[in-house]
Amino acid sequence: MATSSSTNLKTSISLPLRLWLGAEVFFGVVAISSVFFHPEATATNFAWLIRPTVMAATFGAFYLSVGLLFVLGMMAWRWQQVRVICLPAALFSTFMLLTTFLHWEKFNVAIPPFYVWFASYLLPPPIFVALYLEHQKRSAPVGEGRTQPLAVTVRRFLGVNGLLLVSLAVIFYVFPGGLIAIAPWKFTPLAARTLSGWLTGVGALQMGMAWEGDWQRVQIATTMLMILPFALLLQFWRFPSEVQWSNLALPLLLVDFGLTAILCLGLWIIHAGRFAATREP
Repeated sequence: MATSSSTNLKTSISLPLRLWLGAEVFFGVVAISSVFFHPEATATNFAWLIRPTVMAATFGAFYLSVGLLFVLGMMAWRWQQVRVICLPAALFSTFMLLTTFLHWEKFNVAIPPFYVWFASYLLPPPIFVALYLEHQKRSAPVGEGRTQPLAVTVRRFLGVNGLLLVSLAVIFYVFPGGLIAIAPWKFTPLAARTLSGWLTGVGALQMGMAWEGDWQRVQIATTMLMILPFALLLQFWRFPSEVQWSNLALPLLLVDFGLTAILCLGLWIIHAGRFAATREP
């Protein structure tokens, strides 16, 4: 059983986990090169044809935002630095895999991008869960031994906001017509469920950060939340004619992601200042 000793508060990352995070980086690079840089070409460079182009570009923004998270995770030294990533990634991948089976007829199963897509969502759930359980056998429980605890208000915001995102995403996943009705451009049920899967992952990540409650354990995770709103704005700016800017759902989503990004940036500033203060003579 895990104890509260300093050893299991600084659990090393196993080679299998490091290699798997590297595999996630590969999957991310493939997706970014397709739907972030060339969202207009999903007929040939992605697992399924996505229209309008801004829909593919939106998914590209999510892939871009998560890329640095896995790169930094692969380079991390301690399990506690990447633990917050694993279960949200497993949950997100499960939703995406289910989406693939629900809309199988919409996928272009005859091209290589589909096999990359399928592998990138078939493998993560069991691998992440198994690696999580294996590392937790050598680690203190989540929340124990915090050295740089997050403020209660920060944890509360992340927990509540994350729960709201997950709840809405699950509702829209089960009833994609609800999301289609309020979308700022034309959505298909497949696109609605894919976006809901992403929102579930983002919300679960925030809930995990609130649970961890320590700056060193959420620092890597904050990179996704800081990049995401700017990546989305960039993609919307690239295809402005396809966006219904008067749609209320769009600014609400951007405000939510923007506030979360500001909160994460504030954590970097606050904890950088605390670190500097501890080094003063």
